[in-house]
Amino acid sequence: MCHGPRTRRLAVTGNRHADATDGTRRRVAERNRVLLGGKIVFGNGAYSYDCTIRDMSASGARIGIPGATVLPKEFFLLDLKRGAAFHAELLWRNAMQAGVRFHVKHDLNDLSDPGLGFLRRLYLESRLR
Repeated sequence: MCHGPRTRRLAVTGNRHADATDGTRRRVAERNRVLLGGKIVFGNGAYSYDCTIRDMSASGARIGIPGATVLPKEFFLLDLKRGAAFHAELLWRNAMQAGVRFHVKHDLNDLSDPGLGFLRRLYLESRLR
């Protein structure tokens, strides 16, 4: 007997998701709808892609991405409007969207870690466009 992949049924409550079987929350903070320019950066700045930040909270975001974009498990997400970079972890993705969890936020206008200078450079370059 062959079984297909197991799937979880999700119930949507407002803008939060709950597991339909045990009622536990999958998201810590409620996301707010936004439409912001963003940039996905990894490989110490060797790779970067433009993206759109669609929903955002203090703990994560849903981003719109080009279909063929390669995303590693961890990367930086730049919020170009607010001048912030988030160390992000990929939680899920489909052809045109991805969900990420934030681990650390960096202020690109006052970046204290010289090892992250490539993030400030990409941020400043994007502002010149």
